[in-house]
Amino acid sequence: MDEELEEARRKKLEEAQQANETKKIEGQLKSALRIALSDKAYARMMNVRIASPQLYAAAARQVLGAYGKVRRQISEEELLSLLSAVRGKGRETKITFK
Repeated sequence: MDEELEEARRKKLEEAQQANETKKIEGQLKSALRIALSDKAYARMMNVRIASPQLYAAAARQVLGAYGKVRRQISEEELLSLLSAVRGKGRETKITFK
C-alpha cells in the first residue's frame, strides 16, 4: 500500500515538473515571437495558436528563422504569406455549401 502511494506521489510530481517545463518553454516562445512580430502579427499568431496548434508550431519555427535572417519585425502581411506557405504544405480543406 505504501509503495503504491509513493509511486502515485512520484508520478504526480513528475507530471507537475513536465507541466512547469512546458509552460516555461511556451513562455519563452511567446516572448521571442513578441519581439519578432509586429503587434497585429503577434495577435494573429496567438489566434492561430488557439485554432491550430500544429500550424502554430510550424509557423513559429518559420517566423523565428525569418526574423533571424531579416533582423526586423515581421508584419502581419508577411506573416499571412508565411502562414499560407506553411499551410500549403499540408492538405487543403475545402468547404462547399449546398
